[in-house]
Amino acid sequence: MEFSKEVKDLIRDGIDMHLHSAPDLLPRKANDIEFAKMAKEYGMSGFVIKSHYTPTAERASLVRYSVEGFKAYGSIVLNNSVGGINPVAVEVSAKVGAKVVWMPTVDSPNERGRWKNVDDWSKAPYWARLQKDLKSFAVMSPVKVWDEDGELLGEVYHVFDIIKEYNMILATGHLSPEEGIKLVRVAYEHGIRKIIITHPDFPSTLYTLEQQKELLQYGVMLERCFTTPYSGKTTWDKVISAIRTTGPSWNIISTDLGQPNAPYPVEGMLMFAERLLQNGFTTEEIQKMIVDNPKRLLEE
Repeated sequence: MEFSKEVKDLIRDGIDMHLHSAPDLLPRKANDIEFAKMAKEYGMSGFVIKSHYTPTAERASLVRYSVEGFKAYGSIVLNNSVGGINPVAVEVSAKVGAKVVWMPTVDSPNERGRWKNVDDWSKAPYWARLQKDLKSFAVMSPVKVWDEDGELLGEVYHVFDIIKEYNMILATGHLSPEEGIKLVRVAYEHGIRKIIITHPDFPSTLYTLEQQKELLQYGVMLERCFTTPYSGKTTWDKVISAIRTTGPSWNIISTDLGQPNAPYPVEGMLMFAERLLQNGFTTEEIQKMIVDNPKRLLEE
């Protein structure tokens, strides 16, 4: 793909906060180090490695060792494979440098409910098919964050304490919008100030514009993932409109890429930047979402 110098400059020093790389349970287009070398070649400064199944902080440290000057960050997703809402797993990840804690994704009740009764599994996402094929899937319950009375589980408060102590970032994962809004309110009251609303344009985590605007009072960042409009799960017009409505100061641009048949993550970032430029966003606004906002979350 060919991009102008103007577009390439837009992602310089940028950080992709949502990238899926090998090694992983799911097929990936390239491994951690290969993606890092590509991103560095285009002047990007870092990315966050995400896996639905395994913590990635140790992998990120190897990337930093292997690709000089590149800042790879680790994360943990609280699915069944790490014990669900497991404060011990979060603290271990924190101690080895993880920066992002995602609430449940593939094991959230929200996602489990969507793929409980499927007639044609060929139309389901690959990770949903993998979940179906895991022998443990049938006996493992969805990972809940609320008790039967609608109160936040004690383990979640413990996770919040670890996030605060280690200056980590809380991401809402694949919780439903109703759960996500409630979680943000409680997390903010608990003193957490770095919160990401995970792909609010995605079908299973689709927040209305009113909900997105309401959440801004808690200082959240709204994560706009390239894959969501690129794969047709929403439209570019809706994503552009949502960014305009909520404002660049409260948005981050990431890719959610790594799938074998999709563009490379750095290509996705360039395509997103180009799209924003074509739709009238200024250089300063685009760089705020690709460079400044992620850097503030990860480094301050």
